Amino acid sequence: MGATISVVVHAGNNVPFTPEQFDEMMRVLADVPKVVFVNVKAPRPWEQPNNDVIAEGVRRYPNAVLADWHAASADRPELFVDDGIHLQPEGQRVYADLIAAHLKAP
Repeated sequence: MGATISVVVHAGNNVPFTPEQFDEMMRVLADVPKVVFVNVKAPRPWEQPNNDVIAEGVRRYPNAVLADWHAASADRPELFVDDGIHLQPEGQRVYADLIAAHLKAP
């Protein structure tokens, strides 16, 4: 039995992420059975707009799924270093486990 190919995308922490960029990625990844988009948890003005773009994009593509990092890390400041973006070792484990769960799911 062959391995199923999946792609994980985490974009939008550093700059705004547009619907056009989402669509361009999905055009490139059209033949990938599962594309896991990790949303943003970053204390930046574009956090919510980028998460909206990701959520809407995932709804439009049947091969796209959302790994909700924003929800998984909400009210968990201990996962982050002082900048609120980069991860402590425990945050790295939570982040990796979230992605792994989406890769294992059908």
